[in-house]
Amino acid sequence: MTKDSTDNTDQHSASHSEHHDNVEVKADNVVIEGDAMDRFVRVFETSARRWELVVYPAMLAFVILAAYGFFLIYTLSKDIHTLAQGMDPEMAHHLGNMSDSVVYLSENIRTMTRRVDKMTSFVEDISGKMNSLETLEPMLVNMRGMNAAIGGMDQSVRVMTVNSDAMRYEMGKMGHNMRPMGKLNDFMPW
Repeated sequence: MTKDSTDNTDQHSASHSEHHDNVEVKADNVVIEGDAMDRFVRVFETSARRWELVVYPAMLAFVILAAYGFFLIYTLSKDIHTLAQGMDPEMAHHLGNMSDSVVYLSENIRTMTRRVDKMTSFVEDISGKMNSLETLEPMLVNMRGMNAAIGGMDQSVRVMTVNSDAMRYEMGKMGHNMRPMGKLNDFMPW
């Protein structure tokens, strides 16, 4: 290759590479003017700045929220630790005792159920015997006589009550009359 051919090749590749003074730059069949490329770069940088105004504060907000989340989790675990420490250390023992008591209670309820069943059978037996007692006529006659006698006693007690009330009234009058100046007090206005 000669020097002319090299210069010619350099000129040819320069015409294919780029030129900034409103000259078209041709590279692989793409035509972009110099001003258009500058505008594109400026618009891209402006757009990048806009995205930086959104992305950086968003990243900062995410970091702050992540730190706050860590703080909340730490506080919650600390509170749960305090709560666990505040519980009765003998709780397992107490729960075991409570379990034993529930078993004992269940046994007692079973025993009560058996006894109530026995009581039910006894009450049924008594009810059957009471039905047989109602058929005993001589006993009923005697009971009617006893009822009449008790009614007579009730009447006598009432008469005695009336007589004792009359005696109380007379004794009160007699006590009032035996006071000194009792009759004079009846005539005095004071």
